Amino acid sequence: MLSNTFTTGLLATLLAGGQLAAAHMQMDFPAPFRSKVNPFVGQNIDYSMTAPLSSDGSNYPCKGYHSDLGTDAGKPTATFAPGGTYNATISGGANHNGGSCQFSLSYDKGATFTVIESIIGGCPLQANYDFTIPSDAQTGEALFAWTWHNQVGNREMYMNCAAVTIAGSKKRAEINEKRAAAYSSRPQIFIANVGNGCGTEEGAPVQYPNPGPDVVGSGGATKPPTGSCAAAGGGGGAGSGSGSGSGEATTSAAAAPAPAPAPTTSTAAAPSDTTLPGGVFITLPSDGAGGGATPTTAEPAATTSATVATSAPAVSAPAASVVAPAPQVPTTLQTATKASSAAAPAGTGTGSGSGSGSSAGTYASGTACTTEGAWNCISGTSFQRCASGVWSVPIAMAAGTQCTPGESATFDMKAVAGRRVVRRKW
Repeated sequence: MLSNTFTTGLLATLLAGGQLAAAHMQMDFPAPFRSKVNPFVGQNIDYSMTAPLSSDGSNYPCKGYHSDLGTDAGKPTATFAPGGTYNATISGGANHNGGSCQFSLSYDKGATFTVIESIIGGCPLQANYDFTIPSDAQTGEALFAWTWHNQVGNREMYMNCAAVTIAGSKKRAEINEKRAAAYSSRPQIFIANVGNGCGTEEGAPVQYPNPGPDVVGSGGATKPPTGSCAAAGGGGGAGSGSGSGSGEATTSAAAAPAPAPAPTTSTAAAPSDTTLPGGVFITLPSDGAGGGATPTTAEPAATTSATVATSAPAVSAPAASVVAPAPQVPTTLQTATKASSAAAPAGTGTGSGSGSGSSAGTYASGTACTTEGAWNCISGTSFQRCASGVWSVPIAMAAGTQCTPGESATFDMKAVAGRRVVRRKW
């Protein structure tokens, strides 16, 4: 009887462990550190890749696996080109009814992560997601991260990281050198549920306070974050009456947990975010082919190609170079549009002086607001939103677009100056 009881208990424990390991979701392409699909992983495989970050943030970022950089196990598993569109692959058995996700890049070994795409709602309900490397991203070795805040279940944050190479033409980089400021204006990733004072509510996808210029939305209801969260790296600078005024850019964000140990090699700090990001729009995903469960050659939607490591390390391109943008391939998605990734200069306002033409409708960043999720369009050239009970910093509209001035529960924008933009209400 004792033997049978012990055997039954052991079997139940093993089954529970197996279910835990199979739960949740993970990134398969590009192949992350310690993943069984990483060709350089060796014997140090994490069979719980789908597990979230620790609730106290002790293994942020990358579950601490970014410490593999500089070792055989940390060799790049994919090569991307600035301006190219590629396809990330997500797998797993428990998507928690989706949530919100972000893709980001780090050039400082995980000290900071710059958002290149945000997916608000419905992530990861599908296996593949397109993302575009900014045309002015630096060349060299980088960390590529996928982060996810689940919609239902425990309040958690998931994060997988991969070493990648951003490669491009040095000659083209010299031509496009002055465009590098646009990348530095992008926000830092949203960090929550890891003991940093910022959290997410269950029942609806979190609305990232500052998702950046490249956003894909499901169109459903969202919830703002809770606690001491703020727009990460957003700038402010609404103009005065004539639209030609100026203002100082400001940044604020919930504190990130202390990073897990990483290699001691010193690196230059990432540039501070002191310029206004572009407007927040829905991007136009393309139907690119995704990477499989094993490393293969990526099929970019643009004309550039991605090389995936199989057994030999990828050749690193010269570091700290910037390349010109690759041609964008137009694609379509229902009621979707993609904004320019170029950011407006910090502290400069625009406007023709027509209409209200004033900044009377501008609320100071951090001022209390009453209608959660409300939008405030300022003179048609910038906007801010009520999130976590306070107004965000004003964010400039993308070139060629204009919003309808005033406060509203929906965000209404339209094309101006001949640019074709799909009109959409948020």
